[in-house]
Amino acid sequence: MRKKLLALALAGLLCLGFAPPAHAAVEELVSLRVDEVIAYSGEEEAYTVREDGLYGFYRTDGSVLLEPNYAAVGPFSDGMAAVSLSGDWVEGSGSTPPRFRGGRFGYVDAGGVLTVAMQYRQAFPFSEDRAFAVDGSGTLVLLDRTGRELASFPQAELWAGESVRLSEGLAVIPVKCEEETPAEEETARAYLVVDSGGRELFTLTDAWVDFMGGYHSGRIAAAETGEWTEDEAGSRSFTAASGAWGYRDEAGELAIPFQFEEAAPFSGGLAAVCLRGEDGETLYGFVSPEGGMTVPAEYDGARSFDGGTGALLLGDNWAYVDQEGRLLTDFLYEEAGPFRDGIALVRSGGQLQAISERGRILFTASAGRGLAFSGGVTVLQEEGDGAWGVCGEDGELLVPFEYEEAFHWDGYLWLKRGELWRVYRTEDVIEASQTAPEGEAAGVGAFLDVPADAWYAAAVTWATDHDVITGTGGSQFSPDRSCTTGEIITFLWRAVGRPEPEREENPFTDVSASHYYYQAALWAYENGIVSGDVFGAAELCSRGMAVTYLWRLAGSPGGYFPVFADVDMDAVYAQAVSWALSEDITGGNGGGFFSPDEICSRGQIVTFLYRYLVED
Repeated sequence: MRKKLLALALAGLLCLGFAPPAHAAVEELVSLRVDEVIAYSGEEEAYTVREDGLYGFYRTDGSVLLEPNYAAVGPFSDGMAAVSLSGDWVEGSGSTPPRFRGGRFGYVDAGGVLTVAMQYRQAFPFSEDRAFAVDGSGTLVLLDRTGRELASFPQAELWAGESVRLSEGLAVIPVKCEEETPAEEETARAYLVVDSGGRELFTLTDAWVDFMGGYHSGRIAAAETGEWTEDEAGSRSFTAASGAWGYRDEAGELAIPFQFEEAAPFSGGLAAVCLRGEDGETLYGFVSPEGGMTVPAEYDGARSFDGGTGALLLGDNWAYVDQEGRLLTDFLYEEAGPFRDGIALVRSGGQLQAISERGRILFTASAGRGLAFSGGVTVLQEEGDGAWGVCGEDGELLVPFEYEEAFHWDGYLWLKRGELWRVYRTEDVIEASQTAPEGEAAGVGAFLDVPADAWYAAAVTWATDHDVITGTGGSQFSPDRSCTTGEIITFLWRAVGRPEPEREENPFTDVSASHYYYQAALWAYENGIVSGDVFGAAELCSRGMAVTYLWRLAGSPGGYFPVFADVDMDAVYAQAVSWALSEDITGGNGGGFFSPDEICSRGQIVTFLYRYLVED
């Protein structure tokens, strides 16, 4: 069995096939080495990413906004994001989410500039040019965008996972209850309402106020009575009494009477509510800000979307409804997503479909799920945990199902395969798909000079997906280009995971820290792959030496004898070439020859590496 090294754990993720180049291949804008894309902030067009356990931000075009150097970050909101350089994440238990402790937060603006100093234990998202934070003494304070503290609220009582923010000029802060109440009617907290300047307006004494949902359409959901419980971990939860939900207005007055079993925040002028039927069943509908039932509570489920449409459930199927309560579609869908760009993704008869706002089927997709439309495209995933691809609004597959993850926002596609995220302009992908042969997707990630049936095609895909090697520009890979010793050693080093060399002393007289191959050269020296005090990075590397470097990487196994007519018994590469043949790394150069003195090409070296590290 061939010895597997660091990169071999990647084998299960590799090579989903190499798409044949279309007439117009699409060149990536940038390739990124990040472990995970965490969130997207549409207003600032920024992705939150994680790399090596640290967090940062990239713009949608793949350019760096803030390098991943932060122990914790919040998403961008209102042009600001909370960041902390220090601190640790503590795993939660049961229903308790992970907690971050020990850090000090500040805020950066959309340009990546730290505008509020890192001095707060907690920092909640900005909204309406204001943010709430918890200072070093544990006091909740209100900040403006410069970091000036406008007000403080020592009476505030926030529990784990809770936050406060402004909505429609008001914020609701849970505060300690000063009055004793009977246990069965216990109100654990009261709710202080403040304006954007921190002025205290009034206090709500309902058993629960949806302070994190906040005010929308001038209304906030509140429950008159209910019961508090506490689990073994000390987390408290609230259960409203039957018919206890209603809505209060911006003056704290009861605007919609307490009557509902459930009451969601308003969105797009609608709020989904639940009433108890005559037979005790729960029935759903929509209420208006004035309290009228825009849609009577006659359904099995309801939810509103921010675009002003809602969805109603009858039995097992959903239908869409407008802001006036008019049905836009029939009850046809087992799943119903939000409308974006006038298109929603639904599931009907077990099939994923895209529909217009009037229910017209635009196309049916062979996919398990998809993300909402953006800029005329949607990102789709095959059934189960399958690969991701990209589809246009007419159903045309723009990017094949070849990627492990994919996102699309604001005119840019992010596609991940192997260790790299690649970023493309959506308009380039659409244009390429229009010029591709009928029935073929755009040549995203393809090289015009790598035919699909080339003996090195799979190796090129693996090597470029795992940042072992890159293209040479203009959608070219240049498989026949000769390689130098510096390139070959660098490719080996990248292929096994870019290990940090342990030695600090540089043994080479012709290598400096400014050279791209510096770390690779030191790593190769300390692992016995190269020796001496001259590295010779610029020298062209022969096939015999390329295979020798691989053989040394494998530990220089012995017991192999030359089998090629042009490989002498006493050649320095004799055992290495024979070992490579026995391990199916090479089959020679035809006619019983290996051509050891021929210069190794880019196509050849990636194939040697691929066969050694990946293929069984």
